[in-house]
Amino acid sequence: MTHISAEQSVLAFINVFTVNPENQDRLVELLTSATDVSVRYAPGFISSSLHRSTDGTKVTM
Repeated sequence: MTHISAEQSVLAFINVFTVNPENQDRLVELLTSATDVSVRYAPGFISSSLHRSTDGTKVTM
């Protein structure tokens, strides 16, 4: 599990995507694929977490 701490010299990027509920699953698939294929290989990358809203309108990465 990712742990964010003010004592560490790292940056945390939090992106919130707004989608129509019928597109939420597809966005999660696309973000997962992008992370697996390229983002994880970027210098300094540590981890990524995805969160879905229960109403289907948001995905947070």
